[in-house]
Amino acid sequence: MSKNRDDMVKPDWIDDAGWALLKEQTASLDRIRGDAKMDVDLYKANPDGWSTGTGSRSGLPTLLLTTIGRKSGEKRTTPLVFMQDGENMVIVGSLAGHDNHPTWYINLSTNWKCWVQKDRNVMACDARDVTPAEREALWPRLDKVFPAWHYFQDQTERVFPMVILKPTGPA
Repeated sequence: MSKNRDDMVKPDWIDDAGWALLKEQTASLDRIRGDAKMDVDLYKANPDGWSTGTGSRSGLPTLLLTTIGRKSGEKRTTPLVFMQDGENMVIVGSLAGHDNHPTWYINLSTNWKCWVQKDRNVMACDARDVTPAEREALWPRLDKVFPAWHYFQDQTERVFPMVILKPTGPA
């Protein structure tokens, strides 16, 4: 069960203004989904620099992940902070520490074929969950990319999915 979000304690790695903004942006699933939709639209309108964080609103490296909806069969696209790991990309299903897995992960775990857009480069990918050994090795590196992942993991008993995206060719 997740902790009461009003009782979350500000971590040391963020200032007061950043903390207030982070709490506001992650307070509800509706807010998270609304911001994600806006970021997809912004990314598609001007994709340059998002994969390095220079084009994204957050300043974090961001890709667009497209999965096939498990119920609708339609393509679903979401922006995700990621870490580059050689040719692969690593994403985390944190959903800001809420108790449910993100929809993109539920869709992906039904069909591991997906598409990734990094700036203007769109590629087909095969996805898979990390192994326990990979999780242990990747977690400290992921924490350096986005410390909030580790913080949000502490807010819930749900183990965040960690997924490797392996490019298989152009989309």
